[in-house]
Amino acid sequence: MQVNEESKGLLKAIDGHKFKEMLIAALMWLKEQQSLIDSLNVFPVPDGDTGTNMYLTFLEAIKEVKKVESNNVNEINSALAKGALMGARGNSGVILSQLLRGFSLANKDNREFTCENLVQSLRKASEVAYQGVLKPVEGTILTVSRKAAEGAELAFKNKLDLVGILENSIYFAREALNKTPKQLPALKEAGVVDAGGQGYLTILEGLLKGLAGDKVFHQTELEVIKPGKKEEVKEDLKYVYCTQFLINFEGKNRKEINEIRSDLEAYGDSLLVVGADNIVKIHIHTNHPGVILEYGLKLGSINDVKIDNMKMQSEEKIRREEEKQRQEFMNRQGKGIIAVGQGQGIKDILQNLGVDIVIDGGQSMNPSTNDFLEAINNLNSPEVIILPNNKNVISAARQAASLSEKMVEVVPTRNIPQAISSLLVFDEDVELSELREMMEREMKHVKTAEITTAVKDSRVNGFEIKAGDIIGIYNGDIIEVGNNYKEVVAALLEKIADDEEILTIYYGEDIAEEEAMEIRDLIEREFNFDEVEVYNGSQPLYPLIISLE
Repeated sequence: MQVNEESKGLLKAIDGHKFKEMLIAALMWLKEQQSLIDSLNVFPVPDGDTGTNMYLTFLEAIKEVKKVESNNVNEINSALAKGALMGARGNSGVILSQLLRGFSLANKDNREFTCENLVQSLRKASEVAYQGVLKPVEGTILTVSRKAAEGAELAFKNKLDLVGILENSIYFAREALNKTPKQLPALKEAGVVDAGGQGYLTILEGLLKGLAGDKVFHQTELEVIKPGKKEEVKEDLKYVYCTQFLINFEGKNRKEINEIRSDLEAYGDSLLVVGADNIVKIHIHTNHPGVILEYGLKLGSINDVKIDNMKMQSEEKIRREEEKQRQEFMNRQGKGIIAVGQGQGIKDILQNLGVDIVIDGGQSMNPSTNDFLEAINNLNSPEVIILPNNKNVISAARQAASLSEKMVEVVPTRNIPQAISSLLVFDEDVELSELREMMEREMKHVKTAEITTAVKDSRVNGFEIKAGDIIGIYNGDIIEVGNNYKEVVAALLEKIADDEEILTIYYGEDIAEEEAMEIRDLIEREFNFDEVEVYNGSQPLYPLIISLE
């Protein structure tokens, strides 16, 4: 046991103000270590986002904490748990939300935070996290949290103060983390420790920094835009007023059309000057309609004057469109479908197959629990099906389903081909739980291969992978590595193709249509599929997604 002799008897309790400082320091330290945690992903694929998911989950928790005006530790912890629950992203974020929920449960009615409270909090956090996982696996964040609690308990028995208890908890957590490669072969082969465990250790370290008054200088933004959500960018109009009128020339003031155009072109755009004889029509988008009218009055009399505020018209148009969409949702009855997807082509395909709302997200951009809840609430449908389309999104989808008052079923799709396959058997008239079972059975009939580029050097499944290598993934495992797409696709299909009849290629934003067609031609030459179809999915990160049915 690591003991800090200087800390004995020094700090037995803190108030809510100090506790908030600890939590904010933990957030900042987690932000500081975010990239390191992301880099611990076993597979060298562009979705190693454990650090990102834990940071964004904890960020939402701290946002709720900052809303609490009192220094009551119970209220602070309740806000912490609520924010983490709603902001949970990915499997690591969901587990972190459970850890923070347990931490909160141990502090009911506590106005201050004592040594005993800290020990109870770490123990309850571990217990709740274990309960929240269907099949707990040792060598993960769960193990690190349990050992952290054991270290805290031992320090408390030795009468250490808050600083000493946290130090010993961190010591035990770090020892457990360093042993994770011995518990999980995949970690040992890749030469890394568990990313989630590293994230939890980082939070504990941040709490200690906040308690000890250490400065964490990394600037963290508490009002960032959530990944998966894009603010609507409204184009600012350079010229606001659409101005048009007729000029009836009087006497010697008549000007030629070209001369009028020359006089007015500096005052706006969309300028139109037409006419015949003594009448000319002026049309211009300008910010100074009065100046334009005065110009016309100098040439003669004006009539048929019309000035429209285009900014207000644009806002009204947007309002009408939003109202139309809202009414469409409100008028919908029966079952609604929510899916997660990236790439306009993928989104269009999903919507054409009946998906009502596509949440922008997937690889490296996991939607939060709250993102799903908002989508559920935006549907007037009393019953909802969710297609997560990524293994790291399923937990947040299920958490949202458990929080909704509607009847919600999650079909645990791990990729887009599974979602498309399941949507083909969607039946509005089938009872919801039975429909979910039907869709689950159907999704298992499709094989999915994903082709991407390694983002780091790694050793996985016996492959010595270098950053930049093309890798082929099947059932979550890297089974092929090569130098180009054609080579990897052909070798991968040799391993997984059986008696399937239809192969479908969805090519992403980083691959040209011409190259996708060349891959199709290669497959048609070397394999015996009845059909080879190609679609522009425009998805990021994974240039090729291939399904076999």
